[in-house]
Amino acid sequence: MTSMSDVAKAAGVSAATVSRALRGEPGVSESTREHVAEVAKRMRYAIARDASSLAGGRRYAVAVLTADVGLGDLLAGAESALREAGYDVLLYVLNDPAARARFFDQVPTGRRVDGVLALAIRPTEAERAALDGAGVPVVLVEDGDLGEAVALAARHLIGHGHREVALVLAEDVDESLDGVLAAEGLVVRPEWTVWSSPTVAGGEQVVDALLDGGALPTAVISSSGEMALGAYLRLRRDGREDVSVVSLEGAELARAVGITAVEGAWRERGEHATAALLSALRGDAQPHPEALAPPSAQLVVRGSSGPAPRSGANPTTVAP
Repeated sequence: MTSMSDVAKAAGVSAATVSRALRGEPGVSESTREHVAEVAKRMRYAIARDASSLAGGRRYAVAVLTADVGLGDLLAGAESALREAGYDVLLYVLNDPAARARFFDQVPTGRRVDGVLALAIRPTEAERAALDGAGVPVVLVEDGDLGEAVALAARHLIGHGHREVALVLAEDVDESLDGVLAAEGLVVRPEWTVWSSPTVAGGEQVVDALLDGGALPTAVISSSGEMALGAYLRLRRDGREDVSVVSLEGAELARAVGITAVEGAWRERGEHATAALLSALRGDAQPHPEALAPPSAQLVVRGSSGPAPRSGANPTTVAP
């Protein structure tokens, strides 16, 4: 059975350095920490967690909060990085008011975890105060700059001749984003800004809501990959290949069927957030460099978007 001394000898460091490196404690350079972790992994050595926790007060667990499980890449990036660092993940999905209120009323995190990652969730002042009161490091990752993403999508559609574009938003997204469309020179109608649940079914229902407004736009921009997929499938099922669909996130399902999307490198954002949290847990004076500059959004063009239909070729009704 491999011992800590065996790992220390193979890594060319002291046993104390191995202990500090694998426990994520300060006093070890990042390069040494990575080297020791690689040697330990190769030798299939794992530090005794129970003893480590008792000695240092660590639980080696992190609470991950999210209100949008549709951002699978973001969650996967965070989870992968945490598990690579030796931490277990407790996932709290706060996508309905009751679950959210119950969590923030009790805030069990401080008793069970070493830190908190809040991913794609915008806490209120009261909720943030509750997290701060848990007594553990908290790293918050916003759901990206949707204004930037809307502008990227709008410019893409304008380049294909679109001027009549609907904006489909998840229920908690600010309506002011239609101002971004107006700033880009697109036609903005109140009935073309629609809210729905961020699901495939919600996206299908959006098509009905747009038709209730009396005219179908030539393109749809959706804040949710699942909603984009639902709208895309409904439109294609009804023979409306002429209506373009662009998603503001690259959900895996949307990618699989070829939906054009503004992708914010969500997996990398999760990894950046984890690097920042691990730095805080180690007590580093400065954040990990990977946490300082999350990647910017980029448009990935696929088959769901194309030229706007010719004038008069865009009927306002869809088959039931």
